[in-house]
Amino acid sequence: MSTVKTDFGGDRGDLFALMLRTSFLTVITLGIYRFWRTTKLRRWYWSSIRPGGIPLEYTGTPQEKLMGFFVAVIVLALYISLFNLAGLFVAFNMADNDISYMTYAIGAAPLALVPVIFAARYRARRYILSRSTWLGIRFGMDPGAWGYAWRACMYWLLAIVTLGLLWPLMTFQMERYLTDRSYYGTAKFRQHGNPFMLYPLAIPFYVLGAAIVGVLVLIAGETDEATIGWYIILIVVLSVLLVLSGFYFRIASLRAMAGLKELGDGMEFGIEPRTGKLLRIHIFGNLISGFLISFVSPVILGLVVGFLYLIGRVDAGAITNPPPNLAAFLGALTWLTVFILYGVFRQVFVTYPTVRHVAATLELEEPAVLQGIRQRDVDRNREAGGFAEALDVGAAF
Repeated sequence: MSTVKTDFGGDRGDLFALMLRTSFLTVITLGIYRFWRTTKLRRWYWSSIRPGGIPLEYTGTPQEKLMGFFVAVIVLALYISLFNLAGLFVAFNMADNDISYMTYAIGAAPLALVPVIFAARYRARRYILSRSTWLGIRFGMDPGAWGYAWRACMYWLLAIVTLGLLWPLMTFQMERYLTDRSYYGTAKFRQHGNPFMLYPLAIPFYVLGAAIVGVLVLIAGETDEATIGWYIILIVVLSVLLVLSGFYFRIASLRAMAGLKELGDGMEFGIEPRTGKLLRIHIFGNLISGFLISFVSPVILGLVVGFLYLIGRVDAGAITNPPPNLAAFLGALTWLTVFILYGVFRQVFVTYPTVRHVAATLELEEPAVLQGIRQRDVDRNREAGGFAEALDVGAAF
């Protein structure tokens, strides 16, 4: 059985320069350049991922993202307005003008966005696939955003009501829905397996959850304050371990399901990201990002204040006790600096090593299947992930 391995050729320094430049342009254009930044970032990552030494290609354009975003904002504004009007109408006619019911009706508006968020994620994934190619062959995805949305709402509700017992079921069913509607050229992806294969991976999560519940029961019957304090410390430790077990389940389930994906007539995949390595990347990457921001931000602020002092815009007294207008300017400058640097450092020290590690573990088995795959029709997909951008649900990358 032949196997194609994947290389990652992106340089961290190039990514840093790209992020710094595009983030600065995004700020000074009041966010408009974000669509160009997203496009450039995707093209950089796609070209860095090279199965068999041949890079992926991203063909999306910033113009279509910008137009899709404007359309999405208009549609969402109308949707929320109509939902609020309908809620107020029902509250006004059925609650005898009780103001509390009207408040509840308006407060329920965010719930109306939940299915829209899930649909937006599906649409964003479909758009990204339709603009991704390898060996000149386009990826693609069938329409099905609202089918995904109502299934996601149902499974999330079941997972919450059962305190996580149906989390593996939700994870598998939603991944199968996405995979079975995806294509590479004329070849269709299929997700094999069943939800029960994921339950052993969730055992640490269930054990720790049960332990937390048990400690809470002990606290309810305890009267000694010192003992209660120790119980609280134990709950904090168990909660941290619970989060880590959830992280482990996500990575382990990704490995398990990736190994049971199939393309066309027999092409399989292997992907082996290591939980410990990814955990270290996120912990130390965020720590490094926070440290650099706390170090670089005051330096930039000091340079700006020093420049203003040199050109005579401020005096020594204004530096130690700034007037309101200078204080407002320095506050805005600090916020913008932190905003830019956070995106840059997190991309460089968290996202970059994560993508590099995962991509380097990707293997394609039985690549001879690719010879029978033909080009698929162009998916116009004019919405261009605009709803995901408008709702800020991770469509940037």
